[in-house]
Amino acid sequence: NQYGYIGKFLCSFGAKESLQNSVVRIVGGYSEGSGFFIAPDKVITSFHVIADEPSPKIIFPDGNFETPVKILGNKDVDLAVLFTEKQYDKLVLPLPDRIALREEEPLIAAGYPLGTDLTGKATLLKGSFIDFRNSKQMPIGYIQTDISLVNGMSGGPLVDQCGEVVGINPRSLAGLSLFINADWAKT
Repeated sequence: NQYGYIGKFLCSFGAKESLQNSVVRIVGGYSEGSGFFIAPDKVITSFHVIADEPSPKIIFPDGNFETPVKILGNKDVDLAVLFTEKQYDKLVLPLPDRIALREEEPLIAAGYPLGTDLTGKATLLKGSFIDFRNSKQMPIGYIQTDISLVNGMSGGPLVDQCGEVVGINPRSLAGLSLFINADWAKT
C-alpha cells in the first residue's frame, strides 16, 4: 500500500539512474536551477530561474549545453518552457494527464542543489506524499510532501517510484514542501 500498488514497487528498478540522466541544469545570468524535457524539444523549469535572462543555457549531464531558440513563461505560476533546436527523445519525462497518489507514497525530487557550484550528477531527495493542496492566491494545484528542497533544485521534476513525473520543484521552501502538480502544468 505504501508504494501505491505492487506495480510501483516492481517498476522502481533503474528509475533513479534514468532520472539522474534526464535532469538538466538551467543557467541564467542572475539565477541557476534545474529542468527536464517534457517533449523532445521542450524543457520545463521555474520562471524565476530564467527571469530577466534573454539567453539562458541548458546544460546536459554530460557537460554539453544548448541555448534555447524560444522561451515561453508564466511569472504568476512560476513556470517556463525553453524550446531547443535539436530533438532529445531519450531525455523526455512526459507530464501526465492525471496524477493518483496514496498517502505516504514515496516520491523523489531531482535537481542540482547550489547550481553550478556543485559538480556531479543530479541530486535525488526522497520523501513521502502528504496531500494535494490548492492556494487561494494561485490558480494552480500543489502536492505537499516532506521533502526539503535546496536552492538550485527549482524547476526539476518530482517523480514517483517508477520515475513518472507527478510535480515540478518550486523555489526552495524548506519546511513547506509544496510542488506544482504536473497534470496542472500540462494545461
